[in-house]
Amino acid sequence: MKMQIRPSEHWKGFADLDASSEKYELVRQVFSVANFKHLEEYAITSRHQLQPELSPEIRCSANVMKFTTGFNNVVVELAFSDQTYWLARIPYRTFDNEERTSAHSEIATMRVVRDRTTIPVSQIYAFDMSADQPFGYPYVLMEYLGGRSLDTGIATSVPLEHHAKVAKQLANVFVELQKLTFDRIGRLWCGEDADQPLEIVAMCWHCTPGPLQTSLEYLYNQQQGQNREIMTMHPADPDWLTACWVLKLALARVVVEDRVRGPFPLCHLDLHFGNMLFDDDFNLTGIIDWSNAQAAPLEQLSVCPELISFPGRTDEGNKPIVDLRKMVIRYLQKVESCNESSVPAVDHETEGNSNKISTLSEYMASESAEIMHRLYMASPKGSLWAGKRVAKLMYGEHITWDQLKEVYGTIPLL
Repeated sequence: MKMQIRPSEHWKGFADLDASSEKYELVRQVFSVANFKHLEEYAITSRHQLQPELSPEIRCSANVMKFTTGFNNVVVELAFSDQTYWLARIPYRTFDNEERTSAHSEIATMRVVRDRTTIPVSQIYAFDMSADQPFGYPYVLMEYLGGRSLDTGIATSVPLEHHAKVAKQLANVFVELQKLTFDRIGRLWCGEDADQPLEIVAMCWHCTPGPLQTSLEYLYNQQQGQNREIMTMHPADPDWLTACWVLKLALARVVVEDRVRGPFPLCHLDLHFGNMLFDDDFNLTGIIDWSNAQAAPLEQLSVCPELISFPGRTDEGNKPIVDLRKMVIRYLQKVESCNESSVPAVDHETEGNSNKISTLSEYMASESAEIMHRLYMASPKGSLWAGKRVAKLMYGEHITWDQLKEVYGTIPLL
C-alpha cells in the first residue's frame, strides 16, 4: 500500500513569506494568538462524532511550523496519531459579515458538489465562523485530498503524454457542473449551520446582487458596472470610452438565446491550475477554493484560464493550449451525445423549438466563448487592451481601432 504524503510535506511556513510584509505580520498574529491546543482537542472530538468506533487513545497535533497561505487564509495540517490528516483553514485578514456570508456559502457549495457530483471536493468536518470562541479565529476543518497544485498552467506543466487523461478529467468537471443547475443566478446558501434547505441568495460583490433571473441582467449589469469604474479612472478619454463601448456591444455576441432564463449551472469562477490538485500520475485529486462559486449563466461556465491562448504568443507557443482545449471539447461532446442526463432539461419554451437547448461543448467551440473569456477576465485597468482584442475578434481587419474611435470615442456611455 502506497503511503499517503502528508499535507505539510512541501509547505515552508514563514520561509515562504516576506518578513517585511503585512501578510507576514497578520499570519504571525494568528500563530501568536490562536489557541491551537483547543483546535487539536476539538478535532479529536469531531472525529469521534464521525467515527464512534475510533480508539479513545487517538491524538492530534497541529503543525504550526510548516503551513501554507493564500490571499485570505492560512492552512494548517492536523495530524492524527493513526496517520490520518485533516486541514484547518483559518482566515488571517479582517473577517467581516460579508466574508462570513461568503464562507458559509462556500461550505454550502462544497457540500452540494460533494453530494451531487463526482467532482473531488473536500468533506467539511466542522466549522465555526465566529472569533468569539476558544480558538480565537474563525476556522474550517476539512478533508485532506492528497495531490498538489501545478507550478504553471496545465498545458505546459503536464507532459504531453498525459494531456488526454487530464483533458478527460477536466471535461468531466465541466459535465458535472453543467448538470448541477438552478433557476436563478446567485450564491448557494444553506443557513449559518449549513443544515437548512438549499436556496439561492444575493451575490454581495456584484453590481446587481440579485438573485437574478436572466443571463442578460448578469452580463449587462456586470459590464456596465465595470465601465463606470473605467470612466471614473479615464474621464473623456476617447480610447477608453471606445473600449467600454466595444465591450458593451460584445455582449450581443456572447449571449446564448435559449439559455437567457436558464437553467443556470454552478460555476467555480476560478478554475485555474492553482485550484486543481493532481497526484504524481496526473490523476485529479481535488478542486479547491470554491469561495466565489455561484449559479451563473452557461456563458460563464465556459471561462477557464487553462483553455485560452495568449495573443502575444506564437502559434507554436499556443499549440499545447489549443490542443488541450480541443481535447476537452471533444470529450464534452462525446459525453453530451451519449448521455442525455449530462445536459440539463429546460422548463421554459424557446422560440421555434421547445426541446432545443444549447450545450456547453457547442458554446466552448464557438468564437463567442473567447469573447466571453476576454470580457470576464478584463479588469478595469486592463480593459483598453481587452477592448482592442475583442474588437479584433468581432470585426477582424475590416474595421480599425481608429475607425471605431471616430464613432464611439465621443458618445456618452452611461
